[in-house]
Amino acid sequence: MKKILFVLVLVVANGQNIMAQLTTKTHTVTLSINNILELDFDNTTQVLGFTFANAADFESGKTNLSAAGLRVRSNKPWTVSVKANTANFATTSGGDGNVLSSTLSVRKNGGTSSIALSTTDQALATGDRGGFGANTFQIDYIANPGYVTPATYTLGITFTVTAP
Repeated sequence: MKKILFVLVLVVANGQNIMAQLTTKTHTVTLSINNILELDFDNTTQVLGFTFANAADFESGKTNLSAAGLRVRSNKPWTVSVKANTANFATTSGGDGNVLSSTLSVRKNGGTSSIALSTTDQALATGDRGGFGANTFQIDYIANPGYVTPATYTLGITFTVTAP
């Protein structure tokens, strides 16, 4: 009798385990993904100044290769545009007030064509979604102001990233 009772208890216990293993529940998880679009300067040394010291500099202009680095973080394809903040360079006392922003050009390092700066956004670089590690590039500046009066000239430049 004890054996029958023991077997009966064992069958009932195993039946409950089998029933418990067949019970399932489901959650629905939602991911709300917002646009991520970030532009930053990378950690490379910036070479933003030019010194025109001799006639050859004035004749052919000067180029700063890898003058600065930019990086983009985005979850969509992106475009970086560039523009001058003003139509002309600002100058110290005694300088020419009409040195056009277009005497400074910019290009993506390794490229062959450059963009003469103006106050209108112009596409400089494009890329795919990804983090800073995948979307970092260097830029070159090319300056050719011609024979301008000795002074110090400055120009603000704005970079903008968009996801078309």
